[in-house]
Amino acid sequence: MSRADRGNPASGLPARALPARALIVVSAADADYFPLLHDSVSSVRTLCPDVPIGILDLGLAPEQLAWLTERGARIVRPGWDVDFPGQERTREAFKAQVARPFLPKHFPDFDMYFWLDADAWLQHWRVVELYCAAAGRDRLAITPEIDRAYKRHYKRPKLFGRTLAWKNYREAFGWRAADRFGRNPMVNCGVFALHRDAPHWAAWQRLIAGVLQRTRFFFAEQTALNYAIFAEKLPVNLLPAYCNWMVGDAAPAFDAAQGVFVEPYAPHQVIGVIHLAGAEQKSHVFRLDRLQGGTIDTALRYGATRELCGGAKSVEPQALKQHRPG
Repeated sequence: MSRADRGNPASGLPARALPARALIVVSAADADYFPLLHDSVSSVRTLCPDVPIGILDLGLAPEQLAWLTERGARIVRPGWDVDFPGQERTREAFKAQVARPFLPKHFPDFDMYFWLDADAWLQHWRVVELYCAAAGRDRLAITPEIDRAYKRHYKRPKLFGRTLAWKNYREAFGWRAADRFGRNPMVNCGVFALHRDAPHWAAWQRLIAGVLQRTRFFFAEQTALNYAIFAEKLPVNLLPAYCNWMVGDAAPAFDAAQGVFVEPYAPHQVIGVIHLAGAEQKSHVFRLDRLQGGTIDTALRYGATRELCGGAKSVEPQALKQHRPG
């Protein structure tokens, strides 16, 4: 395979051509979230110009829809995929949670679905290939919110073990589920890959429908998916944190030689997805260690990092080479 086929993030070269209908990258946004979606879509298009992109329109403006259409995005304005109490008073943006378990319905005829939150962006196309290979036909490929660098693991324990995960399970499934699964790390459904034939879709749809009969909260669909994994034991491949790096938990380091963001600790794996989860992370200016010495101050939005990353040598980051599918 030539270097041009590898989709090097430093050079901006495209990934190799994809078989028709094999994969679709899907995200969602409303008008307020569009600047983040703009960055996310731009990162995908830079690395793989020919991959189909699907967008759930949660209230985008006409000029925003036009920009997406110009970049070949398939746009769907979803309805409510399940009925639940108080639906008529629920903001349309909540469809980002409700519609996610129904992606094969909204974008039919694709083999693999790769979900990328609007506040996440791709640094390297190899991470998409890793997700898809890990998913296969019957597994969910997803990343838990755990890493040796994440600050949450070094904090004082919560009173009675009532972490955010515990509270989410309590809200969605009750005390017994919270006590059984609340100590588990949460898997983050902001980035995942899942084949159309996988059993998870039907289970996720059933579970989110049940949760919404009882409650509505921000993590409803993520908690339902976690329940499918840990309570119903649906098959999963849990990927390392560099496949979905939560910058609010640990700032990355910067490799100036390659122009890429990497894990802060050795061996400094190249981060495949930068995820700006949390309101404060989207505009925060981070002070990052440089592998070559010193520090840099930068926001971690895709657009804000282009000049910083653009001067690097055109070489494929070594850390992801080992994951190239055979």
